[in-house]
Amino acid sequence: MRILSVEELHALKVKELGLDPSSIDLGSPEAIACAIRRAAGFLCPCSAVTLVRSVVLPLKGLVEDLDGIQLTVEQILEALVAHGDLLEHCDISSEKSEHSAVLLYGAPPSFIVRQSGAVLLFGIVPDHISLLPDELQSRIEYVNHVRKLPADAAENLRIELKQLGFVEISYETWLKAPPRETSPEHIARLDQLLESAPKSGEIPGLHLLDPLKPVRYYRGRWVDPKAQTGHFVGRRRQAYGADLWCYVEMRNGCPERFIGLPLAGNRTRGCDEGWRLQMAIDAQRGDPQRFRLREGVRGNRLLDFFSPVPMWAQRRWNAVGEPIMNPGSLFSYRFARSETAEELEFAREILWLSEIVEQGDRQ
Repeated sequence: MRILSVEELHALKVKELGLDPSSIDLGSPEAIACAIRRAAGFLCPCSAVTLVRSVVLPLKGLVEDLDGIQLTVEQILEALVAHGDLLEHCDISSEKSEHSAVLLYGAPPSFIVRQSGAVLLFGIVPDHISLLPDELQSRIEYVNHVRKLPADAAENLRIELKQLGFVEISYETWLKAPPRETSPEHIARLDQLLESAPKSGEIPGLHLLDPLKPVRYYRGRWVDPKAQTGHFVGRRRQAYGADLWCYVEMRNGCPERFIGLPLAGNRTRGCDEGWRLQMAIDAQRGDPQRFRLREGVRGNRLLDFFSPVPMWAQRRWNAVGEPIMNPGSLFSYRFARSETAEELEFAREILWLSEIVEQGDRQ
């Protein structure tokens, strides 16, 4: 019997997760995400607490900051749920109430095909690391909680994955994004709902997004009601908690009626619906919100954004690109050149953004 050093044990466990111990550490986001998926394959359905505990406790004595690792595990678990590897459902064995237990289930092995031919992988395989043969398994690229198979012109990954038992899903299904529509269609649908809303009178603590303010300075677009007339995205104060989002009709600075966001029956956040509605308003006015395209290094391209976007859009970019810091924008992403064209189309057609092409610094 030979006693392993901590470093050797780290390398052994990373290799058991199907990762390369020469480039990935046991405490890295990639290894933790794989450990969560592996534990979920054995334990699900189970609670999030159970899954976190099953990953954290075996690391005792192997990492210095166990509390810090637990926080990381909790954050990555949330990312895996948002990404689609794990699904949340109420415990059907308990009585239904607002306090019903929520259990995590492993999503079935599934995939999305990009226009480039690359594939995003999702889901959990019970009792196994993967359904993939060794040749495909070795080609998976791991970035944080995301798994990606790069394209190969000599193969058809869609056919091969289906033959292996994977289910193909569409971007719309995965993102849970609203139906595709033009900006005038989106505004007309919301206007119809607003016009049928009852009279509201004064709305305490109301703030409005002013479409006349520069689209590249989001914070500066929020104003108090003065003499505005028309339809505006707004936020209204409530006694407790964050401000509530709304779509409001103003006449000479006084609110006439409003509808709350998110709309009844929608599971998105109020801010997500408000931000997308403002994108539509700006696009229809002929002054759309902007993104900037820049060249990066090693074949990458950089996209800078100056206004918030819905969570489902950022979830897409978190899966395909890499968030980067850029002081000149609200947030930015780095994309492989082969993936950029599809994201440019998404930004223009789904979010109604307009491109600014500049010669910026290379990153």
